[in-house]
Amino acid sequence: MSGEYVYYHTGFFGFGEPGAFRAYSLMHLLPLFLCGAAILLTWCLRGRIRSWKHEGTFRYLLSFLMFLAEFGYFVWLLYVGDTSGQYLMMSKLPLHLCDVGLICCMFMITSKNRTLFGFNFFVTLFGATLACLIPQTVLTDVDPSYYRYYQYFIEHLLPIYCTAYMMIVHGMRPRYRDIWVSLIGIGLMLVPAFLLNDAFPGSDYLFLKLDVSVFPASQYLRAALYAVLLALVFHAMWFVAGKRRKKAA
Repeated sequence: MSGEYVYYHTGFFGFGEPGAFRAYSLMHLLPLFLCGAAILLTWCLRGRIRSWKHEGTFRYLLSFLMFLAEFGYFVWLLYVGDTSGQYLMMSKLPLHLCDVGLICCMFMITSKNRTLFGFNFFVTLFGATLACLIPQTVLTDVDPSYYRYYQYFIEHLLPIYCTAYMMIVHGMRPRYRDIWVSLIGIGLMLVPAFLLNDAFPGSDYLFLKLDVSVFPASQYLRAALYAVLLALVFHAMWFVAGKRRKKAA
């Protein structure tokens, strides 16, 4: 029947329409503004938050919300599939930088682990921020009428907020060795990424097969280039963080 609601493919949990997402429109910028406002409010209330008796519970709530965002994505994939209508779960495993960063952030926010914070400072702030600035590479077909729109921004903005939260409320700062811990962590992810990208059509773990002409076609050469670029970006982030530390002192 024409116009009939089908849970798995149409309606709120469906795929959306081609071109529904408009980059740098209100639907794109509003979530970024809300995240920025939340970070600013946390900064303004940092003293009260530190002494708040439920501060620990709040951190566990943030961790649970991140779990729901990640878990909800895979439930959505199981019921709906990806935008091509396929159910290739082996090409959708949580092996992207943002997925791994979110999982690390879940444990970082509850345990206050400094190594996990350092990893999230470099990997999450870079990867998730980039994903939020150019979401049109993924969110081509959805707008605020669809579940995937909310899931995507929650999944990427919550880790950014939580990393900023640990800096503002708990005074955590990245250490230089965190750069190399982060790069080694990404390097360990390359092994399964290479294997899965070769084994399962449609896989693009760590964006090693991203269709960009300026990068080498070989995923092995591309991985080496990415490593150099990330090392430069992470050092730049470290430099900026160091400048802010000196200014605060």
